[in-house]
Amino acid sequence: MTALARVLQVVTEDSLLAREVLMVRVLCLLLGVLSSDICSALEIQRVAECSGVVLRLRGDFKDGDYGRFKSQFGKRDTIVGLDLSSDGGDLEDGMQIATLTRQKKLSVYVADECNSVCAFVFFAAAKRYLAHNSKIGVHSVSNYRAIEDLSSMRLTLKMARLSAKLGTPISVIGKFVTTTPANISYLDGNDLVALDISEGNPFHYLRAEKSSGIVEGRHESCQNELTRTAPKGPDGTPRKADNTLAAQAP
Repeated sequence: MTALARVLQVVTEDSLLAREVLMVRVLCLLLGVLSSDICSALEIQRVAECSGVVLRLRGDFKDGDYGRFKSQFGKRDTIVGLDLSSDGGDLEDGMQIATLTRQKKLSVYVADECNSVCAFVFFAAAKRYLAHNSKIGVHSVSNYRAIEDLSSMRLTLKMARLSAKLGTPISVIGKFVTTTPANISYLDGNDLVALDISEGNPFHYLRAEKSSGIVEGRHESCQNELTRTAPKGPDGTPRKADNTLAAQAP
């Protein structure tokens, strides 16, 4: 194949991918006319935590959610992590959220299930936490018709290679590549160990808030919450916090 032919092939592939992304967006807009629930935006809630703010994300990723997510970082309080549950959604916005999560070195806690592109947000975390019965599910990429074609197969391969460069375990990448878009494979215990996942919620949420969301008595509330949740020694006195987020509390 000549150099010109290779260039034309790359341009054609990129054009097809761009067209598919556009078609996904158009489809979501059309479906939104029929059912607002299908294409409703990701729910983003700011929750006060002893060392800053946690973004609680619920629902599917949709077009435009990355912009809303990114805007949360322009506010005063430091964002320390994500409390995440999602079945996936828009690939482009989801991967952009994953990239920013990695850049900001956020901790991510999955309270329920985190599937499809949501899993890549979880993989991008600086530290990963799961509730006891939480699940992480993966599958390969599909086109806007939820069908696996040549373009989506190429995109799956590109994402697999990128994941490998970022340190995602081979066993996890294998499940992502080999599971068809219509199915889902959940990570098992060995996968979770390879991802260095900890069990339990690392965030110490504050309870007493004003209607504006500003916490009253932040320092005192944090100290009381950390004392209440701290591991206890044989004599009942709190041990030194193992949680690095807790150790950063004011």
